Amino acid sequence: MITYDPKNWIRILLDFPRSPVFRTLFFDVVGAGVYAALVVWAENAMRLSVPLGPSFLSILGIILGLLLVFRTNTAYDRWWEGRRLWGQLVNVSRGLSHSLDAMLATDAPARATYAELLAAFPATLAQHLRAARNVEAPHRPNALLRGLFAQVHDDVRQGALPREAIVALTPMLATFDDVCGACERIRNTPIPFSYSSYIKQFVVLYALVMPFGLAREFGYGTVIASMFTFFATMGLELLATEIEEPFGGDRNDLPLDDLADRIARDTRALLLTPRNA
Repeated sequence: MITYDPKNWIRILLDFPRSPVFRTLFFDVVGAGVYAALVVWAENAMRLSVPLGPSFLSILGIILGLLLVFRTNTAYDRWWEGRRLWGQLVNVSRGLSHSLDAMLATDAPARATYAELLAAFPATLAQHLRAARNVEAPHRPNALLRGLFAQVHDDVRQGALPREAIVALTPMLATFDDVCGACERIRNTPIPFSYSSYIKQFVVLYALVMPFGLAREFGYGTVIASMFTFFATMGLELLATEIEEPFGGDRNDLPLDDLADRIARDTRALLLTPRNA
């Protein structure tokens, strides 16, 4: 994920040529301009006229705008839900570490075990979410949670933890399962293909029709209008495609590695550092 100062708009503008949307659409936008120039030339040289006016384009533009707004909002909702779930993972990891720190003796050997299990879970979950979906592959986050549950019950039986710890810690342990399952739901349920495909087709058809509605009134200014409109509309679709899968490694995906490192650092500090340090 890109970290930046939203108030430094000059820095944001200078980053424009490196934008993945700009690099992906550069040749497509140039192609849209060439196509618009050919349409204007045909209307002027060959007296080719298609009865499409700006009013018709306005109607299509309103429909396209509504579709793009819904598309980008849906994609951002998926991104934000992923960020909320990982924020919940940060909180529950700290909360469980605090509880274990208070319940365990300062010299309890289980402290190191809990610290390593809690530190390993977020990094393992990130790898699981980024890996190709394979139902036959071992579910490593489940294996870690199994070890965590088993360790708690073993420590209760052996007296290292009070019996009340089962009641106090089980809801927090169950939250790890909830977070993992919700992240898998986002990863395994993409935006329906037909919907995404339809918007791309609509954008392309709009770009093909636009020069015919503007050529007579704007002349070769239609080239600039067509290029800008195609970049704006298809750019929004590409942005939505990029952020709708928030657990990948793209520039705008969630910083899972940074969050995993933060959780590992905090849990180890809580469980392995003496309270009076």
